[in-house]
Amino acid sequence: MLALGGGGARGFAHLGVLQVLRENGLSVRGIAGTSMGAVLGAMYLHHGSLERVEDLWNQVIDDGMIPTVRPLGVSTSQGAREHPLIQSARRFRNRVIVSMAMNRTTIIDGEYLRASIATLIPAIEISSLKHPLIAVATDLESAEEIWLDQGQIQPALRASSSIPGLVPAEIVGGRQLVDGAVVAEVPVRAARSLGRPVIAVDVSMDLPPLPDGSLVLDTMMRTKMMTGTILRESQLKKADHVIRPDVGDATWADWDRMEDLVEAGRIAASDWLSR
Repeated sequence: MLALGGGGARGFAHLGVLQVLRENGLSVRGIAGTSMGAVLGAMYLHHGSLERVEDLWNQVIDDGMIPTVRPLGVSTSQGAREHPLIQSARRFRNRVIVSMAMNRTTIIDGEYLRASIATLIPAIEISSLKHPLIAVATDLESAEEIWLDQGQIQPALRASSSIPGLVPAEIVGGRQLVDGAVVAEVPVRAARSLGRPVIAVDVSMDLPPLPDGSLVLDTMMRTKMMTGTILRESQLKKADHVIRPDVGDATWADWDRMEDLVEAGRIAASDWLSR
């Protein structure tokens, strides 16, 4: 069983892992996925062709259906070397973004996510897939980890991928559901419910070096990442095997790096098999 973690564009590494498993005759009997892991897992189980999955993603990217939101943090390569005027401009930009966010329910219209999911996979029932799939989401009211393994697949994938504050929550079964990464960035427990062994694929972002003169938003995002790291590592201990592609330097919005990220997944899976 595979537990495919969330991570936006970093999730393209899952395709490389799946390629290597297929090439070595290792069959996938079930997938639990969070966010991008759920989307790619569902596409693979439905289309049956990794080449088709890549083609559809290239179509979505080329058509501009996936909006890009630039990271708020400072560049680790520039850090304190930034010119004072650039630092002032960045502070002003961050204040504008925070002010905008305070007066909107979400930053991006949910139609972007709806259109992209509809292009990537048809409106089918989850039960029609050739192997079991669990799309993991989070109940925004109760903070419960929700396993979506029945019903229409498109709402389930939208729910698992709805980044809080970025896109609206998805209403499924009367619940307001958001990104499963809030409570299960790599859904090991859901994968274990499908059987054993569980191979977890972690495509999380590296914790960047602490820069000089961090802004408020930089500090807030860093501490959130620290909390998420502790939770993720605790959950990964319950997997039988863990594959960690070297994609931690990529942001969730690096959609133009698909080829490199897929290759990172291939390298990590090959290394794991050789051990």
